[in-house]
Amino acid sequence: MWACVTLSIKSENLMKTPARYFLSLFLLLAMMACSGQSKRYEAENADFPASSSRIVAESFMPQPAPEVAGQDGGGPATEQNLVQKISQQIIRDGQAVFETNDLKKTKTWIESLVQKHKAYLSLDEQSKGSDRIEQRMIVRIPADRFDAFVADLEKGVVKFDSKSITATDVTEEFIDVSQRLRLKKETEERYIALLEKAKSVQDVLETEKYIGQVRAEIESLEGRLKYLQNRIGLSTLNITFYQLKPEVQEFTSRIGLAFSEGWNNFLFFLLGVISLWPFLLAGVLLVGTVRFLWKLRK
Repeated sequence: MWACVTLSIKSENLMKTPARYFLSLFLLLAMMACSGQSKRYEAENADFPASSSRIVAESFMPQPAPEVAGQDGGGPATEQNLVQKISQQIIRDGQAVFETNDLKKTKTWIESLVQKHKAYLSLDEQSKGSDRIEQRMIVRIPADRFDAFVADLEKGVVKFDSKSITATDVTEEFIDVSQRLRLKKETEERYIALLEKAKSVQDVLETEKYIGQVRAEIESLEGRLKYLQNRIGLSTLNITFYQLKPEVQEFTSRIGLAFSEGWNNFLFFLLGVISLWPFLLAGVLLVGTVRFLWKLRK
């Protein structure tokens, strides 16, 4: 700085020389250079900046993930490229409803299927209605054994009232949540590094506030990712089976028996009518002849 002042003082005498214009320009550039060096020196030796918000905005912008970089030296990869790199993430659910003649026996049989396919029951409840006793079981089955479980269930059920299987592709959501979680964790690490450099209480409190916000977002993303992983790894099958109450079964049986007997009687009647066709034909001819003769007499 003193060198710059000295040059400024000497410039007053040099202004009288023929080359004053060139020297004046040279001195002006020299003073500007000194001023720039002084500012850089002050910036390098300054304490932690007073406004953490500005530093957060400028220094802690999330950086793109390495795997999102261009493929084979090309431009940035799209989300579709990432989807193609990972195997499909599928959530499979199903439901089945059927009637059984022995509720207890059917329940024991389904429990044996659960053990066979290394699944587990997340719900096992029984309810009674006016005409039936109903058992509901929700089975969580490893995804790679889901089809085999359903096949075994179909072999043991004579007729389903209803049965459906659904598959939902959540690959893109799985990738999106994973990427966002990784970026948030990187941002949290950078905030922690910034906190270690804080030199005032205000800066410490403000940085901790940002760390708390990022930590809340991380926990939310971790919860969503864990939920997706659980639904993908374990398929869900909702099984409902029921047994009609004895009195209902008896009444239903009687109705069926009465209908069956009535139909059989109707068939016997038709057979009887058909077997009497000669007599019916003779009667028709006799009546026709009598009416014809009666008309002739008139």
